[in-house]
Amino acid sequence: MMEIKVAKYCGFCYGVKRAVELAQKAAGEHVNGATLGPLIHNPQLIAELAAQGIACKDSLEQFAPGETVIFRSHGVGPEVYEQAEEKGLTIMDATCPNVRLAQKKAAEAAADGYFPIIVGEKNHPEVKSILKWAGKSAICVEYIKDISNVPQKERYGVIIQTTFELQKFNDILQALQEQRPGEYRVERTICLATSQRQQSAVELADDSEVMIVIGGRNSANTRHLFELVQGHCRQAYHIETADELNAAMFRGFTKIGITAGASTPDRLIKEAIVAMENMDFESMLNESMEVEVYPGKIVTGTVIQLDKDGVYVSFGYRHDGFIPYTEWDPTKSAEELQATIKEGDEVEAKVVPGSTKSDFVRLSKVKAERDAAWKNVAELAEGEKRPATVKVLRIIKNKAKNIVGLAVAVEGVEGFMPASHVELRRVEDFTDYVGKELQAEIIEVDLEKKRIVVSRRDLLKVEREAKAKAWKEAKEARIAAAKEARAAAEEAAYNSVEEGEVYTGKVVKVAEFGLFVEIGEGLVGLVHNTELAWDRNVKAADVAKEGDEVTVLVKKIDRENKRVALSIKATLEDPWKVEAGQFHVGDIVEAEVVRFLAFGAIVKLSEKVEGLVHISEIAQERINKPEDVLEIGQVVKAEVIKMDLDSKKIGLSISKVKRDAEKNEYRSYIGSKKSHLSQNLSEQLENLEK
Repeated sequence: MMEIKVAKYCGFCYGVKRAVELAQKAAGEHVNGATLGPLIHNPQLIAELAAQGIACKDSLEQFAPGETVIFRSHGVGPEVYEQAEEKGLTIMDATCPNVRLAQKKAAEAAADGYFPIIVGEKNHPEVKSILKWAGKSAICVEYIKDISNVPQKERYGVIIQTTFELQKFNDILQALQEQRPGEYRVERTICLATSQRQQSAVELADDSEVMIVIGGRNSANTRHLFELVQGHCRQAYHIETADELNAAMFRGFTKIGITAGASTPDRLIKEAIVAMENMDFESMLNESMEVEVYPGKIVTGTVIQLDKDGVYVSFGYRHDGFIPYTEWDPTKSAEELQATIKEGDEVEAKVVPGSTKSDFVRLSKVKAERDAAWKNVAELAEGEKRPATVKVLRIIKNKAKNIVGLAVAVEGVEGFMPASHVELRRVEDFTDYVGKELQAEIIEVDLEKKRIVVSRRDLLKVEREAKAKAWKEAKEARIAAAKEARAAAEEAAYNSVEEGEVYTGKVVKVAEFGLFVEIGEGLVGLVHNTELAWDRNVKAADVAKEGDEVTVLVKKIDRENKRVALSIKATLEDPWKVEAGQFHVGDIVEAEVVRFLAFGAIVKLSEKVEGLVHISEIAQERINKPEDVLEIGQVVKAEVIKMDLDSKKIGLSISKVKRDAEKNEYRSYIGSKKSHLSQNLSEQLENLEK
């Protein structure tokens, strides 16, 4: 009895369903418009929409102003929106929300300074639209070999085509990170429906003898789906409609699985199920029993004749059997076999496909021996695996000529190694593997189906982890050695400098708060902004740039915290002292009153130099506040009475200048009138001066 199962997740995804509903609604409302390119990758549905009045146009030039343009589920670039608006078209956007998210992520990655890498099929319309949103510098990687086209950057933004196969993406991402190291922002924009559909198809394929994948041949996600199930079910077919089904696909099988791509309408899936249910499987099975021989049956016969092509065998059936020499022993030539095979020899052979009622029954001694070898193959418990040395026999391709894996000799039988299990990375050409012996693990044994699957993935992962560990340990050792060398160099550098000494150094970094200067090999100190110059408004960028040589004084060495404080200012002459040096104690100067303090007045002597007139030196009489007798901006005469250049202090006296002036006046008076004064009065005046 035939058992037909449909994958839990298959057919229209949300994005496609939404696009179709929008287009059908437009058709129902008799909207004057068309889709820009195929709405989805399904020829049958595109034809149905055209019949309803929603045609498919290839470019915006084919639209007339005022018409409605329906953007397909795969999306378009931002320039297409602009062109449509400029042309006066009404836009109906059927872009899949997941595709819009991928477009948005690509644009954000580019805006944030990440180099955009789109992992997907170069010629797929969705990928083309995402590339447009990512900007002119974005690049598409479809295969691992494409990574050579990716430029070296510090930061990469990786976005995946929503319908891309997850395992292929993981392989490409791993290779990408190995070949182009840097900071990565990975946007896993493959839609949930795609991953669910793929996982559901794989699970069903593992439990089926025949898998039918329904969908347009121009649909990328359907092709990916077909490639996936081929690795899990050898008898797999990709069809677009139920018309492509025929009974020969299912002869000898009882468990059939059906899945469909995201662009496949439910109607096509139902039509395929009905077509299979209406096939006369019972009569097909009965017919195979009546003819007594069928592909896979083991028969025992007697050699009756040899010719240049092979051996003829009688095995009790109304037609004799024929064994080509290549199916007797492929390791020997026809001449060698003719010398060893004799009429009357007994042989066990297997009926192979290609036999008919009116012709010789095609047999294979090799396949019979392989079947016999299966008796020596041990079962494999669930979750168990065992090591094996396998020899690659040939490359296995599907009907579409796509490589699905390798045929290998393992434990005396022929096994299967899926293409994705040969290496951890994706392999494009398996030619060099044929004839080689490889270390692998048996991961599946089905004695009933005579199926044995081997894999190298876990072994290679362990090997990779061991290499990674060794590399990490070597790296840590190198880092430790470098750190030790740096510490030694740093220690030597610390010992080569002393506090208070002046050195010539090289600027290695300009920061907002100062300059980092290397004054010895591996010894870098900081010149803080306050130590750049005597002018506190000077910034680091005003003083030097990276690579410049500067003269610095070592202010402080903090060995414990590995810090060295440097000063450029200390190596320069203080402009205040230079300008203040022109003044001396006893000088009479004109100074401008600039501000008041509680204990005196600050006066300006020159552009950079100010001094203090203490409140006691402002007037001869006692005053309470400087502003009682002085005004801001007033120019006064004062005598320098104190100079402390180290402390940058200059003391002045206004009252002393007045007293000295009075004294001079007295002296002048005494000198001119002395002869007219009595001796006693003269003495009194002299005492008054004192």
